[in-house]
Amino acid sequence: MKTNFKTLLMLMVIACFSAGCNAVEKKTTIAKPKDPVIVRADVVNDAKPGLTPIVAHAVNGDLIVSWDTGKGDVMPGGTIQFARSSDSGKTWSKPYMTMKRDNPLIGFSACLYNLPDGNWTSGRMLLYTLEATWQGEPNQLNPNWASLVGSRKFDSYYSFSVDDGRTFSEKKLLSDPVKRSDFAQGNIVELPNGDLIWPWGYWGSEPLNGFRRSTDGGLNWEPVVRAWQDPPPGYDKPLAFNETAAAVCKDGTIVAVARVDGTPDNDKRFWQIKSHDNGKTWTTPRQIEIVGGSPAMYCTPKGQLWLAYRDGGVGPGLGLAVSDDNGETWRFLYHLKDPKGEHEKLYGHIRYTDEDRKKTWRPAEGMVGYPCFAKLSNTEVYVVYHAHNRAEMSKRFPEVPFYIAGNLLRIPK
Repeated sequence: MKTNFKTLLMLMVIACFSAGCNAVEKKTTIAKPKDPVIVRADVVNDAKPGLTPIVAHAVNGDLIVSWDTGKGDVMPGGTIQFARSSDSGKTWSKPYMTMKRDNPLIGFSACLYNLPDGNWTSGRMLLYTLEATWQGEPNQLNPNWASLVGSRKFDSYYSFSVDDGRTFSEKKLLSDPVKRSDFAQGNIVELPNGDLIWPWGYWGSEPLNGFRRSTDGGLNWEPVVRAWQDPPPGYDKPLAFNETAAAVCKDGTIVAVARVDGTPDNDKRFWQIKSHDNGKTWTTPRQIEIVGGSPAMYCTPKGQLWLAYRDGGVGPGLGLAVSDDNGETWRFLYHLKDPKGEHEKLYGHIRYTDEDRKKTWRPAEGMVGYPCFAKLSNTEVYVVYHAHNRAEMSKRFPEVPFYIAGNLLRIPK
């Protein structure tokens, strides 16, 4: 699940720790003049554990990042913290706002999005909150863990801020109050015609994955409409697409990619669909060259598509791939930088083999994840993600040794 609605995160981490490491020859990629370069790597927050961050660029110029201090997978007990930066991510405030739920059986997540009102500078922001009600105490060591995960009830709410994310209106229910199974699976996208679409869906034996639409700047949202044909051609059972990212290309084409788990031989290549009519119809899903999970997308003013993701194809790291032809072809560019410098030292030598790619989790695959982009200007973009840290965070927070990292990317002129 996106941006804060994650599947068995800590089991993933355990699996990654227990996996062996394989070193093979490192692949190289020839950079092109318009490819983004990493200007700076920052520690956004490491005072407490941090998972699944979301970043938004407020109208006053601040970057606002929120993250989960808990164990992930919308488990009870964590909080959502918010911090600001007024210097493009170079320095960050202490958390200025903390959200939590006191019910021991309710886990929750929160995301802050910019909303247009005819343009991106209206100053109105949308706060999305997801509450997951567990039917029993969520203990990953219990034999009924899988049953507990599958029986969660989801309630989605949204509210608005007009003061750069400091205060919010009364929340309104957004999800199905009867089935309580649907939730957001990615970030809101503005279309050329002014509509907004929001990746949305539910899992289960008959999964539905598509988009909700707003024609009034996010005030009201239509029911979810399927976009992903499931099962896709060549499959007789649904794949349950999830963790969806989408972006609008320079020519108006919408490109969306999604993660899929549980395919034969653990094939983690992303799936992709396109729309040429503002999301009314979509192409048949197809797999692309890039392998991984937790995708995020961005399209530059020059028309280059970026895909950031937890790498499951080249080697451990937060991968950045680019496309110069609206997603027809993709090429791996590099891994984002860990500001603490530990990731490259511990895992930089690992390159995945064909045998690694058949495993449920590749060696050290889960050490990073869940990127999110925010446009600063036509030439600068900020991206946040969570990263594991053995030297510091494992000692201070052994249950969740992750922190929030940021990279400033620049598009060459």
